[in-house]
Amino acid sequence: MKRIALLTIAMLFVAVAANAQVKVSDSEDTKLYITLNTVGTMQTLDQKNVFDTKGAKLPDLTSGMQTAFGDLGFLGKFGKNQEIEMYFDLYLASRNHPSTTYGDQGYLILHGVPENLESLKFLKPILSKVDFKAGAFLIDYGDQLEHRSNNAIVQKNPLVGNFVIDPNLVSIGGEIMSKPGARYGWLAGVTNGTNTEDYSVGRGIAYNGKAWFYPVKPLRVSGSIFNVNHSDSATSTATLFSGNRSGERYGAVLGGGQAPGDILPGKGKRLLAYQGDVTFDSAALPLKLYGHYGMTEDRDTNGPAVGRPEECWKYYAAEAKFNLSSTLYAAARYSGAQAMKLNNIDSNGKVGRIQIGGGLWLTKNMLVKAEWVDQKYRGFATGDVVNNGVAA
Repeated sequence: MKRIALLTIAMLFVAVAANAQVKVSDSEDTKLYITLNTVGTMQTLDQKNVFDTKGAKLPDLTSGMQTAFGDLGFLGKFGKNQEIEMYFDLYLASRNHPSTTYGDQGYLILHGVPENLESLKFLKPILSKVDFKAGAFLIDYGDQLEHRSNNAIVQKNPLVGNFVIDPNLVSIGGEIMSKPGARYGWLAGVTNGTNTEDYSVGRGIAYNGKAWFYPVKPLRVSGSIFNVNHSDSATSTATLFSGNRSGERYGAVLGGGQAPGDILPGKGKRLLAYQGDVTFDSAALPLKLYGHYGMTEDRDTNGPAVGRPEECWKYYAAEAKFNLSSTLYAAARYSGAQAMKLNNIDSNGKVGRIQIGGGLWLTKNMLVKAEWVDQKYRGFATGDVVNNGVAA
């Protein structure tokens, strides 16, 4: 039976979103910085079933404050030309671990030849063209990374919530990328395809790539791809769409969990995903536009178990931000997802999230944001699972 599944409506206020960076060392060959981010959010949410037949009642929600989130980051630049960059950060508090501090990223970037390796002449022409990254880092998949909130790092996001499908994976491995500043660029990466170290027999290797160019100066076009096969492992999964370490923005809706209200495609066993992005951002205009379109397919959600059920989604988003003044802006976003196949069965299920809001900069480091959000599920079959619980 096909039906409208769920409706959620929310009004959220971010009371304080603050960022500060402090230089703690500045010598000839060493520069050290500490960055602190913090955010507090008040939410008023309503959720209800709108089944055309009788469905299970969703619990009522009351207004209140979310747990305050915090991040502490450390950045070091070393060498006479700052050819080595090191970064790691800690989640001081997050939705997933509100009372526990734990690590997020930790990586090294090689921009040039280290001074003690200058005798290796072959390195100079290579490192004059590319940079190398190694460690545990956020995989560079899609340009939505510049429009989303990551725990307390929220000021790049003009709204409060993120996208209804939200690619975001910290994994362990390496990337090679072209030098910044050119009209076009590229990167290629190899990781273990999971968000922690993983030595399981049958674990695959993940490959990601990205290319971008600027047809005209204000316009950026990019394409990304991610591919991994963990289908021979009973435990390994690729959490590109479900491994957000910080958790998502809306609390308690649709059963709660780490990603309330988000769509979590597939199981991450044999995953292929690709995404195209377009951004228009001109300093001469007060308007910034962004959009993306992507597809993801898990061709064996059972892994080594019997059978090879498939799951396939397409997803898309459009966003506009208009600067009303140097300190005040308005923003709107639509993000949606359509299930093409769930558990090997063709699907017409659709999810749409509308966000309207804006922000006011109190100082150059402090931002207040407000958002109204409306999210609807349509066309799913009874028993389809698309997020933390059963959607229909």
